[in-house]
Amino acid sequence: MGTDNENQARAYGVTFGPLKRALREHQYPVSTGELIEQYGGFELETAAGGRRLESALQECETTTFAEPWEVRDAILGGLDDDAVIGYHGEPVEGKSDDRDAPEIDRAGDWSRLSE
Repeated sequence: MGTDNENQARAYGVTFGPLKRALREHQYPVSTGELIEQYGGFELETAAGGRRLESALQECETTTFAEPWEVRDAILGGLDDDAVIGYHGEPVEGKSDDRDAPEIDRAGDWSRLSE
């Protein structure tokens, strides 16, 4: 059962771990600065090794987020191409679009837990 929980906290080769739940429970809207202040030291495990959340969000052009999945996308977009798998517009061989992406890459539900 532990593997199921680990898989649910992974997206595109990035392991979010307990950060995923924290982001889903966080009060929205939230600014990039607030996220960096509260979670910036969190270490993400990526395909290229460990990366700090702060470094991923510092390059973010978005200043306010309304939903957890927007934060996830900003984090993935802020990581180097070698740190994520199949997120930066790289087509998966034999696949035509994102609808064909494996469910593991979508990392389950990124909606808010509390509203």
